[in-house]
Formats: sequence, structure tokens, C-alpha cells
Amino acid sequence: MFRIVVDSGSNLTEDLLNRYDIDIISFKCTIDGEEYICYEEGRDDDEAGKVFYDKIRAGADVRTSLINPGDIDDKLRPFLENGEDVMFVCMSAKLTGTYQSALIAKDDLEEDFPDRKIIMIDSMSASFGEGLLCIEASKMREDGGTIEEVSEWLIDNRLKMRHIFTVDNLKYLQKGGRISQAEAVLGSILSIKPILFASDEGKIDKFGTVRGRKKSLDALVNDYVKYAVDVEDQTVAIAHCDCKEDAEYIASRVNELRPPKEIIIRVYDHCSGTHVGPGALCIFYVGKDRNY
Repeated sequence: MFRIVVDSGSNLTEDLLNRYDIDIISFKCTIDGEEYICYEEGRDDDEAGKVFYDKIRAGADVRTSLINPGDIDDKLRPFLENGEDVMFVCMSAKLTGTYQSALIAKDDLEEDFPDRKIIMIDSMSASFGEGLLCIEASKMREDGGTIEEVSEWLIDNRLKMRHIFTVDNLKYLQKGGRISQAEAVLGSILSIKPILFASDEGKIDKFGTVRGRKKSLDALVNDYVKYAVDVEDQTVAIAHCDCKEDAEYIASRVNELRPPKEIIIRVYDHCSGTHVGPGALCIFYVGKDRNY
């Protein structure tokens, strides 16, 4: 057996971490200059999400940062001292510098623990794209998979994890530099909603637009219906930025049209959610690939 550790950008909540025996390192951000820990044991996720996204709605200054090498070293070192091998799975390197931090930590840890296996994985995903991969890795470990076998599977399958999402307010994409101010203003006037996806490079790109909120939700459902594979064996995840009713609508349509084995609905992890804003929604599932 070996340890699977993930960053909090994976969107895995305490119940899922316990269920699948996965450890976590939390991102941190600042809200109006005060430090905020994105994952905290024992916290009510729905309640915390409501408070967090209400602060963003009210105009709070939220700034995010990567997880530094020292935080990763502090988390992994006790496992290695206990004679365990470790795998750290992190958010796409195209979205955060955490993977580079992990590689720095790995070099230092390998000097101190030359007999231990330390593997760092760029999930090329975010939120539940990363989280669902870790859940499958945990299942493989439980079935006797070695750390090498599981890491190879993750690398071979990470680009089959599809992320399709939309946002409710374009100003957050504009703030993050993903669209221009003119696009944000015009889109808001015309109620244009972008449909975005995670690319093969691990970046967030736009592949279409629709008019109106309802059509944007249906676009996520339609993508799943068209591209999901082996749905009867799948866990599908839906992450929402404090818009649970819309997430439940998507889940009901998915269950009606192509019911998977399980659907997980959670509040979008806070650090990632900062960049897409209140009202954002994303569906995560396995397809043949990420192509359209």
C-alpha cells in the first residue's frame, strides 16, 4: 500500500477523502487581506460555500496562491518517515504552479529518503476532474495495484476526464484575463453564456456560446449525453459555485437521459471558484477523449 495525497483543488470533501483513504493539502487564499484555508476538516461545505461566494458577490478582494514546496514537504515527510511510499496528484500545471512546487519538494525528499518511492502527477485537470482520477486511483490501490501501476494508469487516462462548464457572470473571466472587457460587457448585455472545457494541454478554453442560463445548463447535459462512455460504471461529478438548484437540475437530466452509477454534487472548491465566480457550474465525467 502507498499514500495518495491530493491538493484541495481536487474538490474532494471530507466524506470522500475518508471513504477513499486519500490525504489532502489545502490551497490558501486571502479575502480582503485575511488568510483563508480552502479546505478545513469538519467544516460544513454548503454553508462555507455560501459565505465564500456571497463575499465574492459583495466585491471582496480574493487572491489565490500556489501550494509551496515547504507545505508539500511537511505533508509527505511523515509518511516517508513511517516507511510508506507516496503519490501526490495535483491540479494542472497550466493552471497553477503547484506541480512545480511538487517537483522541488520531490528532489529534497528523495535525498532524505532514497529508498522510498515518491511520485508526483500532473493531473492536467482541475476540481473534480482531478478528484475523480484520485478516486479511481484509490480503487486500484485497494484492488492491489502498485504505485507504479496506478501512476501509469493516471497518466494514460487523465486526458479522458472531461470538464465542461459555464459561468453566470462574465466579469470573473474578464478579471482573470480569459476574455476582454468588451466581450464581458457585450456578453452580459446579450445574456451570452460561454461553454468552456479542459483541453489536452490542461488549460481552460472556450468551445461555444449560448444565449441564456437555461441553455447553458442544457449544453452541459448534452455534452455528457453525447460523449460519456460506459456510464453504468461511472461516477459523474457536478461542482457549483453556490447554485445548488442548477446543479440538481443537471443531475436530474443526466439521470433521466443516461444514468451513471453515481452522481456527486459539491460546492466548487473555493480557490478555483474564485476565477469563475458565483453561479459557475461544471460537470466532470469520463469520455473517450477531450476532443470535439
